[in-house]
Amino acid sequence: MTSDPGTVDAGELRRLLRELSGDLRSRRRFVHTYVEMWPTRLSRLEAALTAGDLDEAKVVLLSIRSSSIMLGVIGVSALASAGLRAVEQADLERVADIRSALADLGARSCERLLELDAADTSEA
Repeated sequence: MTSDPGTVDAGELRRLLRELSGDLRSRRRFVHTYVEMWPTRLSRLEAALTAGDLDEAKVVLLSIRSSSIMLGVIGVSALASAGLRAVEQADLERVADIRSALADLGARSCERLLELDAADTSEA
């Protein structure tokens, strides 16, 4: 894996661990669930865009944004926020562009999350 420090705020990831009272197993489960769900979330967003379903696109983008914020996945959460603004403006073309950007940044962010999680686990 290649380190990509701009995708995940390691401080936020550690803050979540503190909020979980140092329960590394719970945080690890959250990280792995996020990574495992990433392709599904992208597929759901693509399906919503194909169907022109702005409500579903909004639900998916809210899910992406909230889980990304909790894990410190800063770039993805910012793109999801931009996607939500585009949904509010009914700008499906802009949302589609954001979805493409999410695919790339999300993949890199998932790699970085796993890298940081493994580093924390080895230090524990």
